[in-house]
Amino acid sequence: QMALWNLNPENSDNKPGILPLCIGMPVMIKKNIATELCLTNGAEGNVVGWKSSVLRMNNEDYPILNTLFIALKDTPFKVQIPGLPDNVVPISRSARPVLCEFPNGQLQRINRNQVDVILNFAMTDYASQGRTRPINVIDLTDCRTHFSYYTCFSRSASVKNTVIVGGFNPSIIQGGITGWLRQEFRELEMMDEIRNLREEGRYIASYSNR
Repeated sequence: QMALWNLNPENSDNKPGILPLCIGMPVMIKKNIATELCLTNGAEGNVVGWKSSVLRMNNEDYPILNTLFIALKDTPFKVQIPGLPDNVVPISRSARPVLCEFPNGQLQRINRNQVDVILNFAMTDYASQGRTRPINVIDLTDCRTHFSYYTCFSRSASVKNTVIVGGFNPSIIQGGITGWLRQEFRELEMMDEIRNLREEGRYIASYSNR
């Protein structure tokens, strides 16, 4: 049981066994819970409180999180729930099957009952897509492609507040593009040329079979 609880979120489908919490802790919601309340996958916020119970196991007491209260950030509209401050929402735990991977590679499927959030001190390039960071601290160590570099840098609101803490490899953005990407660009150019020919009335029907 302790081994399952102590697994990192990435080894348990982003449904962590243990959530270390404190007031002000930044968290990210990992499930579409209620879109009308801005409780969507990827929404960010800060912990403002929680309700818990106690689980007795092996003669020890373990706190079990029942409901987490989060102050949502950057919502498109004000969220108002009776009895709670503006933009503060409750998230209850929910159960779903989770495939866990142990450090030795062993896999085990369990049914985990947990609040669908993870700690949000940092995020991957994939998770950051579509966001703007007023202060953007970037670690490029595990970024393998120029797509990844572009995603990380383009999250910044300004050059002044962009910080690279390590891992910058110039060859990733200076070493040319891959063959499959060159092919995709060629195909896009061909489609653009065909469209231009059609608009000018010079399109040859036999092109459609190529």
